[in-house]
Amino acid sequence: MMILAFLTLLLITNGSAVGEMVKNVTGIVGQDVLLSCGCSSESSRLAWQNDLRVVSEYPPDSRTHIDQAYVDRTELFLNKEKSNCSIMIRNISSEDAGVYTCYAMVNVQGRVGSMTSLEVNLIVSEKNFNEKIISHADKSFDAVSISVPILVMLILGVAVLLTLFIKRRHRTNTDTDLPAQQPMIQRV
Repeated sequence: MMILAFLTLLLITNGSAVGEMVKNVTGIVGQDVLLSCGCSSESSRLAWQNDLRVVSEYPPDSRTHIDQAYVDRTELFLNKEKSNCSIMIRNISSEDAGVYTCYAMVNVQGRVGSMTSLEVNLIVSEKNFNEKIISHADKSFDAVSISVPILVMLILGVAVLLTLFIKRRHRTNTDTDLPAQQPMIQRV
């Protein structure tokens, strides 16, 4: 709690934290979701929060209490060389929806020298995307059954037009009134 209060105070008074709103991330109830966060290779502390609840932190601090809802459900992908401080939340529920903030702090001589924050909005869906695709496929069956006869009529229309065009062209090629097609008169 002391770290949370310190972070909040730092944000309000110092203004050295840089916040950036990232994209919305959609997760499905019962599945895992990855929330991405980039961090500097100089970052010495990392904390993830959902509102005022601490979701995860690195290095673990016995004074900070991870919210019970996230105990044994999170995994940090801390790889400072690749600037990756992402977090995986397992078995999400609708209660997990909300704005998550990643705080990456750089300590200079035992004090927080700078801090960056990144926000990710987690939207939790009740349905699986595959179920939505299947339900749309069922609805689109009616559209397909209507559009097939239209497509057949269109193909038949094009075939009739091509047939008429070919017959007309054949007729003009066999017309004897054309100068190129008339026999030359020979003079004796």
